[in-house]
Amino acid sequence: MFSGINYAGEFNIQELKLFTSSGNVIDLSGSYATMNLYEDIFSPCLTGDITVVDTNAIIMNTPITGQDYLSFKITTPSLEKKAIDFTETVMSIYRVDTRLSPSTGSEVFTLHFSSPEGLRDSRVRVSKSYADSIDVIVEDLLTNKFYINSKKDLFIEPTSDIRKIVAPNHHPFRLINHLKRETISEKNSSPNFLFYENLYGIHFRSLDSLYAQKDVGQFHSGDRGSIDFKEGGVTNIAYDLKRVLDYQFNANNDTLRNIRGGMLGSNIITHDIFTKSYTSKTFDYMDNFYDFNRVNYNKKNKDNPIYNDVPLDEFDNTISEFSNSKIHLHPTSTNGLQDAQHYDSTSDNLNIYSPNNIDKTHLTRQSKYMELNNGSNLTVEINGTTTISAGNMIEFNMPINGRQHGNDKTDKYYSGRYLIQTTRHMFDQTTKRHTILMTIVKDSLNTKLPKNDLAIEPKGKRGIVVNSFYS
Repeated sequence: MFSGINYAGEFNIQELKLFTSSGNVIDLSGSYATMNLYEDIFSPCLTGDITVVDTNAIIMNTPITGQDYLSFKITTPSLEKKAIDFTETVMSIYRVDTRLSPSTGSEVFTLHFSSPEGLRDSRVRVSKSYADSIDVIVEDLLTNKFYINSKKDLFIEPTSDIRKIVAPNHHPFRLINHLKRETISEKNSSPNFLFYENLYGIHFRSLDSLYAQKDVGQFHSGDRGSIDFKEGGVTNIAYDLKRVLDYQFNANNDTLRNIRGGMLGSNIITHDIFTKSYTSKTFDYMDNFYDFNRVNYNKKNKDNPIYNDVPLDEFDNTISEFSNSKIHLHPTSTNGLQDAQHYDSTSDNLNIYSPNNIDKTHLTRQSKYMELNNGSNLTVEINGTTTISAGNMIEFNMPINGRQHGNDKTDKYYSGRYLIQTTRHMFDQTTKRHTILMTIVKDSLNTKLPKNDLAIEPKGKRGIVVNSFYS
């Protein structure tokens, strides 16, 4: 598989061109110093930057104005079919930054770029009514020539229910982000939808659909690959590509934030302005833990809460039984299961439109995204290939640090499947090496936490009350 590669992190720049607004085309493949490409499953656009060492006064002679485009194609040797290819769908330059003159006759500057869809979103607004499923609405917003007008591959998961909405001069991405808050998957009723762009295209899909993917790699934290003398002293590349160069925990159970944010327990009060009634729905992290698929997808035995249900006090309350720690109020208008504010006089069923689903989605989404950002969240650096992207699933076997107290060779809680949340692809011209700095997250532990029902909060005798201060 890696017969054409000489070392882990090797890459080839097959094209790197700057298209300026004046019509000039500049080849930057021999003058760039570093290039970074950023992905994030919570961001609708790819972004990046490239630092150029200039001895030809490019900024003045071309000139570069921030109305320019960057095309590039980067490959990993032996994996050319999985290139990072933005030669047909180029990037937009939006800022020129950090102009330095390290020596006479040369200048170093940085160009910041973004997917053109991001700039297009800032330029246009949507003033239109829709009556369709949310996936169809999103597809129109992304492909309509009056809105985003994207030609990229789209990955849109089918959604349930027909919505009737009016977009009052919203930017398209703002409208999509608003809609994803109430979207429910047609397949498994999951409310955990994401809207993002990665190297493969633009995605509007549920977390469950990401968890259902096969792993793109298995990584470990170990020593550098051994030397294979039969191959002329070349390092064991396959081993090195699986090796984690460095890692650190970013977050691990910030309990106070998780309580205040509603991850562990919350409540939503729905006020129906049509029937003049209200209902209350609660979320309990422990009780609702298995409502939807988690990082191990269909292997529920490998998904365990990141907290245990040990009693906290003498009343046997667990950590997730305080639903009033965060309360929401949601107004709606329903007639049974339909939206009472919209009628279709051309249909036999006058109420075919569903109300918004905030009361069905918000508490679960709120908990899920806090779980990803404040639960098991690591930054990992690996040797780069063009096969790794945000939204992929990987397996990371974390070593045990310190003395072992059993037969486990890897951390039994935090090893296992992870979702790649962000990536920073780093291409360095000096070292000729591609590395990836990525954030990986998971929403469960591989092994159930131990608990002791007697481990409640220690309390002494009740204190005295002092109310005399002027004796």
